[in-house]
Amino acid sequence: MKKWKVGVVGCGKIALANHLPEMLTVAKNAEVTALYDTVREKAEALAEKFNLQATICSSLDALLKSGVDAVIIATPNLYHYKQTLKCLQAGKHVLVEKPMASSVEEAEEMIALAEEKGLVLQVNQSLRYSAPHKKFADLIAAGEIGVPFHANCRRTATTSPDKGWSPGATWFVQKKYKGSLVTDIAVHMADFLYWCLGPVDNVMAQTLNLDHEVPDNVNALIRFKTGATATLELSWTFPCNLEDRFEVFGPEGAIAMTNEGIVIHKKNRKQPRLIKYSAIKAIPNSHKVFIDSIAKGGNRNWLYGRNALALCMAIIESNKTQAAAVPAMIESEK
Repeated sequence: MKKWKVGVVGCGKIALANHLPEMLTVAKNAEVTALYDTVREKAEALAEKFNLQATICSSLDALLKSGVDAVIIATPNLYHYKQTLKCLQAGKHVLVEKPMASSVEEAEEMIALAEEKGLVLQVNQSLRYSAPHKKFADLIAAGEIGVPFHANCRRTATTSPDKGWSPGATWFVQKKYKGSLVTDIAVHMADFLYWCLGPVDNVMAQTLNLDHEVPDNVNALIRFKTGATATLELSWTFPCNLEDRFEVFGPEGAIAMTNEGIVIHKKNRKQPRLIKYSAIKAIPNSHKVFIDSIAKGGNRNWLYGRNALALCMAIIESNKTQAAAVPAMIESEK
């Protein structure tokens, strides 16, 4: 089997914490051979940390001419669309960070070009490649608590990512870079609600800009086509840390994600059942799926990312119009 050559564009925290560690798990089939960052020292530090024999490139053009077969785009949100198009035009497969673009129209252009050229375009929607989250969604789909009628998601923090997760990465909270809590966290959590409860009918949302020029608080009510509802509560400005919450309710019980594992409550069962995260069988990570798809041929790898973006755009539109917004989603995932 050919060993695929992969370039990484953007050598910040997400490359350090996610892309390079996951690429090491597919080392038999792929290797990182080129790195590019506008701050050259970041690329050099990444190569040193992971002991990469990679070319440190001076530009995206140089990286594309270095012999890579595929590119991982791990740059701020503003650049995803244009950099993806450039890589696809150069005949390279692309794994792009979420959100895949800044509008559904941009995403559609990216998808059309990938399909025209027969290239894999995948979005790093990390929860979709998480074994605990897949197990949770599988339990719902198997009817463990009956047909869900409500879900509740709360994910909060006391600081924004530029102060907590990736100190100094101020693009997270700047309009010009398309940062915000919507595109950072709602892009995951709204998608997870959709994964569990099915096609979305409409979204009603309110966002606040308390400490930043972009939304740093999000409250949304999602109506699904089954008639079920969900609340989505997100914040970067809570005064204290509270346990994150993800709960789905059905006529036969409820399923919740906790710090310990997945807890299943049944209506006529005295004690809940706990499935510890350590007991859940691993699934292929995003990078393995990406590399395997290059080798075997991708099949709409972009779909999760496109629908997650559509949900984000609906949240933004609803807050702007103060009315329900219908997300421009593709319902079929087959």
